[in-house]
Amino acid sequence: MAEPVAALRLLEALPPRPASALDPMLDATERCLARYGIRRTSMTDIAKEMGVARTTLYRQVGSVEEAIALAVSRQLHRFLDGLVDLMVAPDGAGPHRFIAAISAAIRFGRSNPVVLRVLQDEPDIMGELVTRDLGSYAAQIADALTPIVEVAMSAGMLRPADPHLTAEWIVRVVAVLMAIPPESDLDQLLEYALLPVLEPARPPGPVGTKSASIS
Repeated sequence: MAEPVAALRLLEALPPRPASALDPMLDATERCLARYGIRRTSMTDIAKEMGVARTTLYRQVGSVEEAIALAVSRQLHRFLDGLVDLMVAPDGAGPHRFIAAISAAIRFGRSNPVVLRVLQDEPDIMGELVTRDLGSYAAQIADALTPIVEVAMSAGMLRPADPHLTAEWIVRVVAVLMAIPPESDLDQLLEYALLPVLEPARPPGPVGTKSASIS
């Protein structure tokens, strides 16, 4: 029997956005991961779930590691697409809309069957990813998020600042809340952590307006 999947090597580098033609394979991969877990899912399982021969599957991806990495990349790009959709909405995407999208992504991640399976049956994988590899993944995701943040800043939707530092802060806040879900209200906690960074500064009052003084 082959060795279990070396899960901690799956995402040394996130692949680019998967082609839509791979969706049936990625859907099958996610169903197998939810059913069997990361270590036990095999190419045979995915091929059987798709109803195709293994040779057909191997023509699409070279390994189960690649299939899992592509599935993760697809979810990431769907989240980024959601932020882009917010920015082109008629009323724009202010910081509260950004935070709402981030909150929805965290809730989706925490309820995702694959994540739940890993947390329940393979917590050692999650622990090692957090302690060893999370920094590398966070940097890659921040790089992908940076152009979106930069455009939003240029449009006045978010506070002008270093877009990459802002993106990295968002990613790290999300990573912590994904790994350690809050007992308090998620939206309130996100606003506490992100609004000071994302909310545009208020314009100064009209010239001649008296400011409060300390007596």
